[in-house]
Amino acid sequence: MRTLYYNSNVITMNEKQPKAEAVLVEDGMIVAVGSNEELLAQSEDAYLTDLDGATVLPGFIDSHSHFSSSYVFPRFDPSPVGKTDSVKDLIEEAKKYLAENPVKKGEWFVGMGYDHALFDGKLHPTKMDLDQISTEIPIVMINTSGWMCVVNSKIIDLLGLDKNTQAPEGGYIYYDAATGDLNGQFGDTAMRDLILAKMPMPSAESMIEALCRAEHMYSSKGYTTVVDGSFEADMRPLLQFCTGAGLISLDVNTYSRVASENKQILEGIATPEATYRTHFKIAGAKVILDGSPQIRTAWLTEPYFQPPEEGTEGYCGQGTFGDIQRVVALFKECMNNRWQLLMQCNGDAAIDQCLDAYEQALEETGLIEDLRPVLVHCQTIREDQLDRIQHLGILPSFFHDHVYYWGDWYQNIVLGEKRACRISPLGSAAKRGMRFTMHQDCPVGPPNVMLMLSTAVTRHTRTGKPLGTEYAVDMMTALKAVTIDAAYQCFDEKIKGSLEPGKYGDMVVLDADPMTITPEDIRHIQVLATIKEGKIIYQADDVECVDCIND
Repeated sequence: MRTLYYNSNVITMNEKQPKAEAVLVEDGMIVAVGSNEELLAQSEDAYLTDLDGATVLPGFIDSHSHFSSSYVFPRFDPSPVGKTDSVKDLIEEAKKYLAENPVKKGEWFVGMGYDHALFDGKLHPTKMDLDQISTEIPIVMINTSGWMCVVNSKIIDLLGLDKNTQAPEGGYIYYDAATGDLNGQFGDTAMRDLILAKMPMPSAESMIEALCRAEHMYSSKGYTTVVDGSFEADMRPLLQFCTGAGLISLDVNTYSRVASENKQILEGIATPEATYRTHFKIAGAKVILDGSPQIRTAWLTEPYFQPPEEGTEGYCGQGTFGDIQRVVALFKECMNNRWQLLMQCNGDAAIDQCLDAYEQALEETGLIEDLRPVLVHCQTIREDQLDRIQHLGILPSFFHDHVYYWGDWYQNIVLGEKRACRISPLGSAAKRGMRFTMHQDCPVGPPNVMLMLSTAVTRHTRTGKPLGTEYAVDMMTALKAVTIDAAYQCFDEKIKGSLEPGKYGDMVVLDADPMTITPEDIRHIQVLATIKEGKIIYQADDVECVDCIND
């Protein structure tokens, strides 16, 4: 099947042919890119789609998120995404949800997205707050960071937890200051190992529904390739069913935590040569080295501006691994198996440990192959650390939307003005000529490429305040981070990331040109259509592409 998309402003991201008017796709692959006149002359037997002057870019590539878990649970986000702006709102919204969606026997009620940074007193809810929702239903509320949860008394009783329960390495358990009892808050590995690991799995039917919701949300923002970081092995059959059955048209790259049982799914499969099979690829391994600056558990070399609790002056957070040799061993395992490595670090102390371990593993394995390791998030990366990762061939992937969503929180509470101004320093990487990518770590941040691009060039917080504008980048550099450079990170640069013959017909159609619109208006650009391998997989409700076929 041949389809010509024409009468458009094509930004190809191909330096040899940066602009065009039309793209001809045959059997999912681009066969020609050029002017309307020359491609119409080649398209006698093709379906014609008139894009009416809209802007076309390569399909956006997500460099890090959690696709399979993004839309499993109900969201309780604050403004401007949702309307949960206080603990009272959280309680009321949860009650409303439960009234309309009763929890079945044996199931838990799990919500996501609450943001304590916007609550009065900047405090997380406690078990007493969640007990106001219900003391009979097991309830878990996961912070927007994804690194902390709060449970009600029912969960604590159900799991047999008490004030004597020990936190696992790299984890946090919080207590009521007056009584010394658990207050229901669990952070980092304590959340993962003590709470979420014990949670009943949602049904296959609900998971398939969630995956279809995720497909719609990502494709509606122009994504044609997504990442599933910290991929759980038991999700593999469902994901492969959904991609194979055509319920998911996006390409999905999956990464398993190498420090878990899941790593068995990597063996003999997750190599740089791995290819997509019905839109699914097992891409590599992931190691998590610290927590999140949002909840002040990221591991820093200098103390937090305001410590999270009284009496913790000088507090710098902590790493996931107390023994660096454990990190070295994990890195060596990835290198010896030729697994691409995602190294998740937010704090600069965690980055120091990561780079020290990586250098030691390099020396001990003698690795010379380009496995394109990725430093994920790198919120507080220093200039000297950027020099090190450039020397080591490590790609930085920045969670840059922290500038927008939590820039004010970082400046006033977490890091102070000096350090907050240089979180996610895209400009520093760009000045070094480094490839880098940007991501939103969904469900931590919703998939919204236009917001991410806008923040990259303006570095404005949600209140409109400039934050470290010297670390902003130009629009072309930002676009590379979500197209051709993201394709390179995924070992997909030969088939994706630019619009040129021989690559997939993956495109996004926009109602304005991000290269010419004012920076403040970039976030308001709308996705008119998303095209995967030549086929429209998302189309805005109020847009009709004009299709016809030549005689």
